[in-house]
Amino acid sequence: MDDSLELEPRPEGPPDEKPRVTRRRRLRAAEHTAFRIALALALVGLAVVVGWTYLLNRQVAALESSLRAAEAERKEFAARVERERQKTRRDRDSLQVQIEDSKSREAELRQRLQEAAGGGEVRALRDELTAARSVLATLEQERAAGERIIRQYGAGVCLIQGTYAFYDESGRALRYRLDDSGQRVRTSDGTLGVELDGNGPIHTVDTVGTGFLVDRRGIVLTNRHVAEPWWKDATSDSLAKDGFRPRFHSLRAFFPGVSDALELKPHRTSSSVDLALLQVDLEGRKIPVLPLDETGRGAVAGQPVVVVGYPSGLEAILAKADSGVVREILASGTAPERMTEALSNKGLIRPSTTQGHIGDVTKTDIVFDAPTTQGSSGGPVFNKHGRVIAVEYAVLSKFGGNSFGLPIRHVLELLKPPRPKSTTAAGS
Repeated sequence: MDDSLELEPRPEGPPDEKPRVTRRRRLRAAEHTAFRIALALALVGLAVVVGWTYLLNRQVAALESSLRAAEAERKEFAARVERERQKTRRDRDSLQVQIEDSKSREAELRQRLQEAAGGGEVRALRDELTAARSVLATLEQERAAGERIIRQYGAGVCLIQGTYAFYDESGRALRYRLDDSGQRVRTSDGTLGVELDGNGPIHTVDTVGTGFLVDRRGIVLTNRHVAEPWWKDATSDSLAKDGFRPRFHSLRAFFPGVSDALELKPHRTSSSVDLALLQVDLEGRKIPVLPLDETGRGAVAGQPVVVVGYPSGLEAILAKADSGVVREILASGTAPERMTEALSNKGLIRPSTTQGHIGDVTKTDIVFDAPTTQGSSGGPVFNKHGRVIAVEYAVLSKFGGNSFGLPIRHVLELLKPPRPKSTTAAGS
């Protein structure tokens, strides 16, 4: 036997003890691994459930907050409609009150004249009665003129509704910033925060104004600040300095009796006054063209005027509708674009008329006292003969309720075909 050969010592204990121990260790390790995996999966699942619940709660909170804001907005809009309804009623009844007062005064004077003893008293009462009858006849004529004008030409006066936003040179739009609850964030001065990287919807601006048809080819006349709402606007000018340019999402005309919205396109603007021409495709529709006073002598101080338009915008239109219709329209929100379409589909787009008198006629303005307000910009101002003598563009309610119209001569100049650009021969 070779002494250099060493035999490996045999393990103590039973021959199968070591393999059995090894298997147990492997089983324990596998169990631990499985447990750790199961625990990890459970923790991941719990984290997912917690995260999903958190996100769901945030979404629910944001939705509840949005619903509360929308409901508050609807209530506020409904309140404005009610205030406008009361104002419209007062304005509508104003002329009728004057007529009734004049009739009462006339009846009183006739009674006194019958009871008068004679002489100077009779002559004085007759003169006063003649004056009262003259006032009554004038008021009746003014009411009849207003009714005639709205009947003949009201369908040619449209509501202009537009929506625009601001974009940078690369085409990115300014957007609202939203907080964790989904509400729009306000800055320190109370304005809504907007930025290119905003996480909210695109910041849009809604506008409402008045226009009227002046040419059968579909030419609509309005103010430049209606056709280009950013014109001479301080906020827009500030954004322009930062490289942002306005762009219309929509600009539409809603004519009475026409259920469809008609798209408006730029045609021409005045470089000197607040006037602009827009183009619309009439598609064979019979919309009346308003008659313009081409004599230049139709505006006389002291003479009555009738102003046709959409003062107070959508609130004034809703103020003339039944309460049930108002609730139905407001139930889907207060977005002007949607409300205007709903009003048009229901045939409720109709202009209002207000009446007054010319206070002054200057080279630049026609000043009158017919009640009007925001939304009537771009509306026609008729004289008693049913001719448009001016286009309303401003109101100073704090100074006696004076309103201002641009004389029609500016419109006639704008309607002329543009002069061809002069060319100079080369080398001359």
